[in-house]
Amino acid sequence: MKLDDVKASGIEDRRGGAGRLPGGKAAKVGVPGVIIAVIIAIVSQAGGGGGGGTGDAVGQILGQLAQGGTSATASVPETQGNSLQGQEKFAGQMQTLLDGYWKPVLAASDEKFEAPTIVVFDGPTQTGGCGVGQPEAGPFYCPGDEKIYLDFAFYEQLEKQLGFDGDFAMAYVIAHEYGHHVQNLLGINEQVRKESDGASEADANALSVKLELQADCFAGVWAKSASDDGRLDAGDFDEAIDAAAAVGDDAIQGRGASRESFTHGSSAERQQWFKTGFDSADASQCDTFG
Repeated sequence: MKLDDVKASGIEDRRGGAGRLPGGKAAKVGVPGVIIAVIIAIVSQAGGGGGGGTGDAVGQILGQLAQGGTSATASVPETQGNSLQGQEKFAGQMQTLLDGYWKPVLAASDEKFEAPTIVVFDGPTQTGGCGVGQPEAGPFYCPGDEKIYLDFAFYEQLEKQLGFDGDFAMAYVIAHEYGHHVQNLLGINEQVRKESDGASEADANALSVKLELQADCFAGVWAKSASDDGRLDAGDFDEAIDAAAAVGDDAIQGRGASRESFTHGSSAERQQWFKTGFDSADASQCDTFG
């Protein structure tokens, strides 16, 4: 992925004790944690209440989004980032590109935009409304404080256990988490929360799958923008597709796992919705609730 001209922004570094809870120790990520790696905290008790109201509401929200035509290199104010190195610099560069894409897309639809912050951490850390963030849970988005939490040890473990490979696999993960932030800005999380009160565990999981697949689709929409700007190297798209397959519920839980236990979607579904976003370059096509 070509990022030499992109300045890193929006990184809050809590590693090495900064921002850790008292007595917190760094933890290693394992495959079981990946199962819940990118579930939005606000829907941990969510479910798919009756009547399909959420689907209709989400469709209306997405219908307001402008279609394509936005550069992933749009100007974003630099915060801290020139001194960042390695993976944290890459995350900050991704933040800049994602801000640059989604800000004008939302503005074109008269939607308010607020950039998230990416928190880099390596031990238990307090969030602003989602409890204690644990490295073994992998990356996650907290809607309460509008922050994306990343522990880079998880990526190394994914490489070993699930076959992740390449910088665009990491880009897919970050873009997916940013997709949850877009859902939060659009009010989709709140729609889900209201409809999910008192739902069964199976319904909760089903609605979680829809949210996760939509975030995959949003990631694909952004990836197409990056491709149009000439940022993708040969093989980058395949890296994202392979990463989506690696974190499918059936790949993690095993082929015999019950569909009712899925929280993120199957490998095929995750690939399909990323590709839907990429091929359409249109966030309004990401209605996984329909």
